[in-house]
Amino acid sequence: MEPVVVAAVLAAGLLGLAGWVLLRRRRQREEYRSAHRLLRRLQMVSRQLPVGLDEVSLAQQTLDEIARDVPSARSVLFVAQDDQLVPYAVRGADRSPFPSLTLSSMGASATGRPHSGKGIVSGSSQHEAIIPLLFDSQLVGIVALQNGDTAFDSGGLKQVRKHTQDAALRLDSGRLFADVRTEATSEERRRLAREIHDGIAQELASVGYALDALVADLQGTQEQSLADDIRSEVRRIISELRLSIFDLRADIQPGVGLGSALTGYVQQAGTAAGLTVHLVMDEAHDRLALAQETELLRIAQEAVTNVRRHANAENVWVTCRVDPPYAFLRVADDGTGMDSPRNDSFGLDIMQERADRIGAELAWHPREGGGTVLEVVLQPAAAERQEELR
Repeated sequence: MEPVVVAAVLAAGLLGLAGWVLLRRRRQREEYRSAHRLLRRLQMVSRQLPVGLDEVSLAQQTLDEIARDVPSARSVLFVAQDDQLVPYAVRGADRSPFPSLTLSSMGASATGRPHSGKGIVSGSSQHEAIIPLLFDSQLVGIVALQNGDTAFDSGGLKQVRKHTQDAALRLDSGRLFADVRTEATSEERRRLAREIHDGIAQELASVGYALDALVADLQGTQEQSLADDIRSEVRRIISELRLSIFDLRADIQPGVGLGSALTGYVQQAGTAAGLTVHLVMDEAHDRLALAQETELLRIAQEAVTNVRRHANAENVWVTCRVDPPYAFLRVADDGTGMDSPRNDSFGLDIMQERADRIGAELAWHPREGGGTVLEVVLQPAAAERQEELR
């Protein structure tokens, strides 16, 4: 057997891959034409909105508006997700002073009438109030207020009710937009995973089988070394494809939060790369918003992928602490380190874009003893916290 035979086998595999890519592009074209028309309409509408459709910004705006009618020491806006009430924004404190809340525990809020009393949310001795946010008779969320020893003015609570339906409409619109974006992204990732698995991965596997046969035929010849090298490279590419498929399928679900999704991903990706994985997960009972959890998971995936592909590391340390609406993510390795990002590397840019999307701060620095540390902190901006203290 001559090296030209090996080249011919690879060429056949590449031709099959090219045909798969062309077919995939034709199917996508019409699907994206329809999606493009709908997204263009949505873009035109969203540009006319004063705050846009970012649900976290809308939640903070709602707290600011309510504070003008009903002053309070602390306030938290919770948005309904399944049976849970997830804190989206906090005013007057570093974190929510209230315990985990469920829709069933807030049954009285379904009437839409604000009410107040001592400890009605936290069970403490402080004066507290609940302002339901209803739209079309559906509970979108609630605003919980806390005021120490000062009782809430009933007139102010009645006054604020006039604005709650508008606030609920804005919040629900933002939530719907986030759900559409998240679902569209998740479906596209699942579809790509299926197509890669059924297309290019199968084509390369066939090439790999052919190379195995060639290597067996070339035992003891001068061409054996070349065939071995090609077979090793094809196996490496197949391994990368399998990890890419796993990356695409890893996702946040209503019953699978950030901690579970991140733990499963890091353990499998680390094992496949021969890395020793060190995990620290510290999650409160409450969950972050789905969009926030998703972006943090994607940042962690990108960071771990960089370690696996470029760091030449033996260990990876992943720390995740969540206490909504705050979160901390740290990915460190003991590899070769990174003095500065490569000009052709988009990994840091992508992670920065994801962090910016949820209002988080991202930073990286060399690890003491060798390697790199990447950290993401999700918390209110310093300017917002200073304003609350005035």
